[in-house]
Amino acid sequence: MSIKIKQKNFKPLIAPLFLLASGFMFGQKSVNDTVKNKTKDIEEVVVIGYGTVKKSDLTGSVSSVSAKDLAATPAMNALQALQGRAAGLNIVTGGGAPGAGANVTVRGGASITQGTEPLYIVDGFQLDNALNIINPNDIESIDVLKGASAIAIYGSRGSNGIIIVKTKSGKKGKVTVNYNSFMSFDMLSKKLDMLSNSEDYVKYQYELAQLGGKAAQWSNVFDNSLGTDSPGFYTGVYSRINSRYASAPSLDWQNKVFGGTGLTQNQNFNISAGSEKTQVFISYNYNKQQGILANHDETRNSLRANIKSELYKGVRVDFGSMFTSNSVNGGGSYGGMKKVLLQPITGGTKFTLDQLYNTQTFGDFSAFDSSYDTENPYIENNASTANKRSRSFVANVGLEIDFLKDFTFRTAGQYTWNSSKSTAFSDENSKAFLTDPVNTGINGSISNGESYSYQITNTLTYNKTLAEKHKLTVLAGTEALYGKSEGNTISLSKFPPFVNFGLDQIDNATVRDKSVDKPAPITLLSYFGRVNYNYDNRYLLTGTIRRDGSSKFYRDNQYGTFLSGAAAWRVSQEGFWKDHKINNIINDLKLRFEYGETGNNDVPSNLWRTNVILTDYPLNNTIGNPAYVTSPTYGNIDLQWEAMKSTNIGIDLAFFNNRIKLTSEYYKNDVTNMILLTILPAHTGYSNQYQNVGTMTNKGYEFTLNTVNLKSEKFRWTTDANIGFNKSKVTSLENGRDFRTFSVGSNRGGQVTYYATVGEQLGDMYGYVYQGIYTTDDFTQAPNGTLTLKPGVVKPATGTPKPGDMKFAADNEAGDQFTRKLVKIGNGTPDFIGGISNNFSYKGFDLSVFMKFSVGGDIYNATKQSLSPYALYQNTPSEFGNNYYHLIDPNTGQATNNLVRLKELNPNEGSSLWSLSNTNTANITYPSSYYVEDGSYLRIAQLTLGYSLNREFLEKISVTNARIYFTVNNLATITGYSGYDPEVSSATGVSITPGYDSSAYPRSRSYVLGINLTF
Repeated sequence: MSIKIKQKNFKPLIAPLFLLASGFMFGQKSVNDTVKNKTKDIEEVVVIGYGTVKKSDLTGSVSSVSAKDLAATPAMNALQALQGRAAGLNIVTGGGAPGAGANVTVRGGASITQGTEPLYIVDGFQLDNALNIINPNDIESIDVLKGASAIAIYGSRGSNGIIIVKTKSGKKGKVTVNYNSFMSFDMLSKKLDMLSNSEDYVKYQYELAQLGGKAAQWSNVFDNSLGTDSPGFYTGVYSRINSRYASAPSLDWQNKVFGGTGLTQNQNFNISAGSEKTQVFISYNYNKQQGILANHDETRNSLRANIKSELYKGVRVDFGSMFTSNSVNGGGSYGGMKKVLLQPITGGTKFTLDQLYNTQTFGDFSAFDSSYDTENPYIENNASTANKRSRSFVANVGLEIDFLKDFTFRTAGQYTWNSSKSTAFSDENSKAFLTDPVNTGINGSISNGESYSYQITNTLTYNKTLAEKHKLTVLAGTEALYGKSEGNTISLSKFPPFVNFGLDQIDNATVRDKSVDKPAPITLLSYFGRVNYNYDNRYLLTGTIRRDGSSKFYRDNQYGTFLSGAAAWRVSQEGFWKDHKINNIINDLKLRFEYGETGNNDVPSNLWRTNVILTDYPLNNTIGNPAYVTSPTYGNIDLQWEAMKSTNIGIDLAFFNNRIKLTSEYYKNDVTNMILLTILPAHTGYSNQYQNVGTMTNKGYEFTLNTVNLKSEKFRWTTDANIGFNKSKVTSLENGRDFRTFSVGSNRGGQVTYYATVGEQLGDMYGYVYQGIYTTDDFTQAPNGTLTLKPGVVKPATGTPKPGDMKFAADNEAGDQFTRKLVKIGNGTPDFIGGISNNFSYKGFDLSVFMKFSVGGDIYNATKQSLSPYALYQNTPSEFGNNYYHLIDPNTGQATNNLVRLKELNPNEGSSLWSLSNTNTANITYPSSYYVEDGSYLRIAQLTLGYSLNREFLEKISVTNARIYFTVNNLATITGYSGYDPEVSSATGVSITPGYDSSAYPRSRSYVLGINLTF
């Protein structure tokens, strides 16, 4: 259910909705009295770089998510479970398809054109794409490191934030067996309102055809191929449409293609066992998700094991391994939503509804109108298939030795291997075959990729307490990482027809293209150190240094040194606070400050080198003579690390004996030496070069609130909420440039240009300002029928307008003409994002309601733009189909330009949308403010009701714990956005091109039944 808010600006609603959702209750003395003696603050431990620290001793900015929070979300991967749970962490999925990727940024990221993905550290080791690989049931905790003090210990790529994952391990005691399983039924959560009445649709088609000079093509499908020269063809056309289509059924393509139910099943099994010296943990996870679209699914198998053992006193060894196999059918996304929505809803007199749905009609429709480009999605989905299979293996081993009482040495290594294979095949029913049966024909492709890496880390830790009040921890270490990858792709065409063995008949196909990708190996060598000092649990100091060397840069520029410092004051531990009555209200107060530098080397390898590429040199009027030329991109040996200087100020508060906990953060990140592809002067002989030339800032506020609202022996109600505000601003670009542009989309698929402008926030959308349409009131008409614009009415860019033409705002100096000058029409970056979770428990019952929100970000609805009329036989949104400006006079069946008659045909022309004229067929390709919508939303992302069976009963059947639960995901969304889902980012690079929606696979609503058992 999507609840549409008509107000264009959603922001005024969020404050009352936030308060209502959080349910926080002030001034309940009885609650305070109940909690005061029973609520005991459990000392949380936070995982930081190469160690852990008590949360009370933390000096850096860290957001934590526990295994309990993750377990509350039945999900395919940890990214889905983590959305909205940590302040400053923004996770935006590309759509609702099985295996769909996600854009992840921490505090907005720290680069414009290079990588903004955070660094993932799993049990001390770097692991790319970790949250998509690791079974969520295996995760003990996730800590998001955001401030300079926290991330500087990792130096390289630290500027984009660090997500540290700690996985579960075996426990001392008897063998424990856990079995968790859930089954989910997924359904389309929202349908777009498309024209569904056959008569209105055929009238719309006639007007589009007649204005485009294609009445005969219209007749071939909708009017029994009646000739346009037949008596009464035009004057009787509306009468024939009425008699033939007034009660004719229509085809609901959304229901046909996405109306089914996708089934997801998850099986998770783990064993924990341990003695005093050795602990073992083994887990297996099977997950199969079917999409709501046939042939789209994901299957994942994951096996993990780890062992920890104390060989001798003070000597410990640990070993861990993980294997994951993943298979995604359908390519992980579906770019055909436009094709589903544009399908004709009736076959007219040419096709029955059954033929329209079950046969590939693309060839017929495109033969009548070459602009028709929407193949039958049901047939195409079976004719064109795709599969991606990937396998990952990770193994690590560590040895830890305590010596000289206060020293601990640890050496550890990890090996990671990844393999992938992607295949695609299109048979004789596909659009590719029908479009070019001779040169392309039946076609396919095969891509293979493989990568491996290893990491070796050595650390020495000194931990000492002096005079009971001085606690000192010193860490020193070295780290080496090496990674290599390679891949190849072959594209094939002209498979033999009639006998379809798919890619098994590759030897009978023609090689159309082939490529090899073998980038240079990546090597990192690092030295680091950290000092933590704690005086009497009141004054906390942290200092960090790391020096990283990266093979991605040239010789003298390979190394970068990153420093940070942090201080915290636990005011509430001071005597003057403890002895004051304020301690009864604010029982914990800590002030934090940190400043430091981090780097980013998430750039392509060997940008310092000028490459040589193979080309063809005509000689003696013949081709086929190989020649080598230099690449248009000139190498830069002076290229250096992108760097970020970060400042963070934090306040941690706890009220009423820890019943209320509030963390507030202010941060400012200054990014320098940004790596940008810069245009070179023509006289250099090169087109461009990567240079360190740009700077930008990120600043914002974050708040995390945890409350115990009610608590008694039988009932408990808690609330966890977070909210983050972030603004990214470009402060300089190369060679004094004021802006850079990033175009997204295609001409007919919805295109818009994003600007990165000096002095402005990232995410600005540029296009033309839509001001409705030209109406009859904008013109005067001469006796001979000539139309003239009245003085003061904006002139179009070219030609003479007519009533019903799209009108764009003037952009010239005189303010009287539209000249197609790009202006700002929106910004896709939200003002703030966050999440709210309310958790209730009563006896054996538990209820949790999790909501997430985003406020202020615009969405460029490219899907809506692609549905604007440009070709015959295609459907249109009912918003347009019932409200377009009519130029055809039903009495004559012909277009009229008589102002009086046009006014009669369009009595509400001031609120009408544009006409179906050829002029508007071009106008709809313009990036326009008409397609920019407020993307703010408040979503009830998850509602779970569970029941835990009585423990006394369970003991009789040798079961420790048993819980059954029912969950609804994506229950309802309050939004003003007209598309499928406001939580979307179809374009890559969410920090640069946020809020772009183009035919994204729709997000489903799922109903989940699950069980948790412990033996």
